[in-house]
Amino acid sequence: MLKKILAVAMVLAAPVLLYATMSAPVPAKVDAAAAIQLPGEVPVPEGEFRRVLRSVSVDQLWDMGLKAGIYDGSPKVLENKQWYEDNFYATLASRKIWKEGTSPDTHERGGPITWDIVPIPQDPPPPCDQPQPTGYDAESCRIVNALFTDVEDAAKQAKWRDAVRRGRDVWFKGSFGNQDLNDIHLSRTVGKENMWYPWMDTRERKHRFTKWGMINDPDCVEGNADSFWLDICQDPKSTGVLGYRKYWADPIYDDAGNVVFDPKTSPYEEGELQAMKRFKIGHTCVQCHVGFDPTDPPKDPNEPKWENLMGLIGNQHINQPHAAFLQGTPDEHFAKHVVGSARPGTVDTSLNPNDFKHNPGTQNNITDFINRRFVEHEMKHPITGEIKKGLTQQVLKGGEDSVGDHLALIRVYVNIGMCTEECWVPNFPVPGTLELLQPDEATQKPFRIKQCYQDCEAWNHADAKMTDLAAFLITGGPTYLLDAVDVDGTPGSAYVDLEKVPAGRKVYAENCASCHSSKLAPENIRADKDALAEFYEGHVFGNERFWQYEFDEATRNDPAWQEKYLVNGQPRQFAEKGVLGQDWLGSDEAIPFNVIGTNMCRALHDNHNEGHIWEEFASETYRQRPSPGSVPREVNRLFPLVGGMEFGDPVPIEGGPGYLRAISLLSSWAISPFLHNNAIGELTYLEDGAIDYTVKGRITQYEMAMQELLMSDDPSVTPHRQPKITRLTDTIRITPREDGQGFIKIKVPEGTPVTNIASQNPHDAIFMTCNDLVENKGHQFGVDLSAADKEALTEFLKLM
Repeated sequence: MLKKILAVAMVLAAPVLLYATMSAPVPAKVDAAAAIQLPGEVPVPEGEFRRVLRSVSVDQLWDMGLKAGIYDGSPKVLENKQWYEDNFYATLASRKIWKEGTSPDTHERGGPITWDIVPIPQDPPPPCDQPQPTGYDAESCRIVNALFTDVEDAAKQAKWRDAVRRGRDVWFKGSFGNQDLNDIHLSRTVGKENMWYPWMDTRERKHRFTKWGMINDPDCVEGNADSFWLDICQDPKSTGVLGYRKYWADPIYDDAGNVVFDPKTSPYEEGELQAMKRFKIGHTCVQCHVGFDPTDPPKDPNEPKWENLMGLIGNQHINQPHAAFLQGTPDEHFAKHVVGSARPGTVDTSLNPNDFKHNPGTQNNITDFINRRFVEHEMKHPITGEIKKGLTQQVLKGGEDSVGDHLALIRVYVNIGMCTEECWVPNFPVPGTLELLQPDEATQKPFRIKQCYQDCEAWNHADAKMTDLAAFLITGGPTYLLDAVDVDGTPGSAYVDLEKVPAGRKVYAENCASCHSSKLAPENIRADKDALAEFYEGHVFGNERFWQYEFDEATRNDPAWQEKYLVNGQPRQFAEKGVLGQDWLGSDEAIPFNVIGTNMCRALHDNHNEGHIWEEFASETYRQRPSPGSVPREVNRLFPLVGGMEFGDPVPIEGGPGYLRAISLLSSWAISPFLHNNAIGELTYLEDGAIDYTVKGRITQYEMAMQELLMSDDPSVTPHRQPKITRLTDTIRITPREDGQGFIKIKVPEGTPVTNIASQNPHDAIFMTCNDLVENKGHQFGVDLSAADKEALTEFLKLM
């Protein structure tokens, strides 16, 4: 047995050995309890990154007057700042301690708080000049060691690097008690007996990406019965899949109060995975946001190395809630169909605080946020109620999270389950109630930060960490095709025709930049192609290392042009602004949905309206946006004969919704398909059925998406986009309640558009909340370009 433990120790101790032996068979017997606890001695690797990192600190942004928001933390966090600093790693995760006579089984939705919240400690990592306990920690050191290399002040350099490292740990490891979202809340809908995760079984490791798009933790190996059929990992809290953390479940007692199953000591029992008896699963932001680095993809997608992964690009290959949480749910369950209908790379973030509109959206590529526009908004402080002006970046698809990065970031943690029972669920409509008869119970109520920080200590655990998290997020830069190397060694330059780039740049300046550039053109010239060409004449849209490819030889050699736009041979915008001269390739301006013409359901998202769940996470300025127009009032499509018919006057859109912001096109070559719902373009697949994640595969998907994007959606035009409408793949039965409970069962046949089910409010079900079926329509900008211009534009954007 000792020899076998030592064999596992060698695997867990050195990443070179770990990576080399990933596919080797695990010994038939492994002392998992010992192996999981083994300390790692992982050396910090060296080597340059193919993706771009940005050496900009929060302090530097604030010194430039770019401090966002007016909220700096809860009163408890501000009063006890040093305690939260000292207990940073001890408070990344937490759990409930139930008071005597209470438990998750006795707790009713919206019932009184009968528990205390206690931390689940995690060890702080050692300094980066020492060996690290895991490959993850070693990679963190590789990242921070590449940052701020030109900072001469050693103390300042160390401070900024430490902030980035802590922020990365929040992103990868911070769950803040959100295991309750599934264990308590989601189980009300799908049944506690169905709350298990087949992907956790270590025998699935060899095809987790192929099967579900999930990203395996490189610090783990396949286990066996001795590891409870879970992966064996350097980090004992890793499930083996990035973004999902495991914590000991509570012991199980019999009626006499005797322990009949102790998760920490009881031997493995057949069926314990299905019963989730040993561990509870928390989830972190990287459940959606970690993905393969497009510039450095893994040779085996089921066994990536840390160098192949980046935590900010978003996983384009997974339907996250369906893959992670609903695999144990029966196939006929309505939730599995509604959630599973979203395209890979998208997630409907309003599934729990339900706006009753079917609107899955892409998992955002968090890139170059230092070059994203800041705008001034009026905001209400959630504790004092004071209204004053502050800067913000406009987040989410419609610019809803517009109160600065601190609150925008912490709202995400609430949205993935933090403080579910204390602060979140009590503000949801009560299933089975009707707005006409029980208006107080049948409508959303605002989440109140003032109540939450007092009733849910997990809020404060997260609240104290948001500045560090921001420090990590702003270091994320673009992924450039010219930096990429494919799995077979092919350089990214092989996939772009550089000779066509200058012509494509001209097309972009005249047709796209008025929305997709952070250098804003005056409104009076945005429809004038000649004026736009002149306005963007010497502007570099892409990276400063590749700027010469954007201009033809005659332009680059023109002395007058050089004098006007270059400084010592470099573009003026970079000479004067440094890294802040990078164009974000998006204006972030809010554009009415009816101008863009895309599926309107996401634009109608209203959770940030006054009186709705996320009221305190949107600015007063957001809610004062003018109405972009009205939408027809249409009868619920499930009603026989009259379903879908217009009735009465159109409904005006008010209170902030109705807009979509002009997003960044940085790295668009790597994140196809397009639109907010990934409906423009198609995915391609490898022979084993996995989505093609290679550079070649991404380029193929990008070119398909560009072809469709620049195609008319008018059926009378040839060629035109074929309309995409997601439909049920089976006949199912639903109830007129969002939790699926109740005696009334409504049969919905196979082939019914999913929107018919998901875009209706069961508390006021007479009319559709959004009646828009076609998912790939709209954005008709550029469809009239010549074939040559479309091809040139396609090549140009590959450079970005």
